[in-house]
Amino acid sequence: MKKNNTTKFFKIGFIFATALLLSRPLFAYQSVGETAELLPEGYYKLGLAPQLIVSEGGGFNMGAFFDMYVIDGVNGRVELGGGKTDFWATASAKWVPIPDIDRQPAAGLRAAVTTARDDEANFFNIQITPIVSKKAETIYGEMVPFVALPITFVSASKDLNSNGKSYTSSQFAIGAEWFQNKDVNYGAEFDLNLSNSFSGISAFISFPFDGTVGYKKNR
Repeated sequence: MKKNNTTKFFKIGFIFATALLLSRPLFAYQSVGETAELLPEGYYKLGLAPQLIVSEGGGFNMGAFFDMYVIDGVNGRVELGGGKTDFWATASAKWVPIPDIDRQPAAGLRAAVTTARDDEANFFNIQITPIVSKKAETIYGEMVPFVALPITFVSASKDLNSNGKSYTSSQFAIGAEWFQNKDVNYGAEFDLNLSNSFSGISAFISFPFDGTVGYKKNR
């Protein structure tokens, strides 16, 4: 029991510690924050994405998201957040035509639309993200590593980099989601700036439930 408590404490500490490394809070909401796994019909997931910021004067962001089954092969997500970044709202759909079977990884495409405001800057983003993930068994329980390539088309009313012009940003994202505790899922992600974006580390915590019986494990 003591070992389990220590492991939980380590995971929670790890999530908040890695979030401290997040850079460029203006683009925090561009993180992927999910694998190519899909929720089955009748299941939902609530999640939190805490972000502690030490750059640009420091601060704290908190995002909240809700995942749902849409049709076979497609999940949807809505997300709201704010804090150091004044506000953002995102709606996305994830299509996974290639499932995780045997040695074959899951592969899919995520499309997202975001509106955001930070200080005097207003943003409207369209993001297209190929995602690949594969389940793995570890000493810490089941884990789903993933890689993604988010490409974001940004329209900004005012921005230090764009001066109000539209531009395209891209990143390479790598991360994992853990399922040792099947009531709560933990995730972390590293984003590498490829063009006009940010490099940083973010985290997410989610709680799956069944729509007919209430809170329930999804695995």
